[in-house]
Amino acid sequence: MNFEPSRTGTSATLVLFGLVSLSVSGLAGAHGAPDADNIPSGVVKASITEQPGIPGLSTLILDAPRPGVMLSYRGEEPITILGTDGEAFLRFSQNRVEAYTGSASWQALPSAPQGVADAASETGTWVIVSNSGSFGWLDPRLNALQDAHGDAGEFAQWRIPVKLGSGSESTSVHHIVGELTFKAFQ
Repeated sequence: MNFEPSRTGTSATLVLFGLVSLSVSGLAGAHGAPDADNIPSGVVKASITEQPGIPGLSTLILDAPRPGVMLSYRGEEPITILGTDGEAFLRFSQNRVEAYTGSASWQALPSAPQGVADAASETGTWVIVSNSGSFGWLDPRLNALQDAHGDAGEFAQWRIPVKLGSGSESTSVHHIVGELTFKAFQ
């Protein structure tokens, strides 16, 4: 008995496979892509144009549909990031980051732990949010163009104040400065 497939059988299988492939792709093409609502006309790009000359401080933009900031600090003195109302917001040291629960900026973060936000009182407390000197957040100052329906090239600047030192030693305020540009989809 001969158990080898015939050339005719192999050819027929290939032809049948090709016809099925063509018909499936034709069906998929006939239905098209699903409809989507609220598709943005572009994206907001954030960039840093000026970093403070604080030793051990590095910052970068977190590229996402809504831009954020990642800050890493390895300096000697603690630094405090001031919130949108000039209030103490985040405190960085070499080995931890703390959030001030009384800060309106902290309470407004979508990533703020609900229990920490709920525990905020009028006086507020400092809570550890990172056991390293690094932390990233969606800062509203980088969201100025997010809701705008602008043209390509729409532009805004942003500033995040950084206070060097802690307590009464905090006399030096620096800024992380950047810009936002709206880029329309082609």
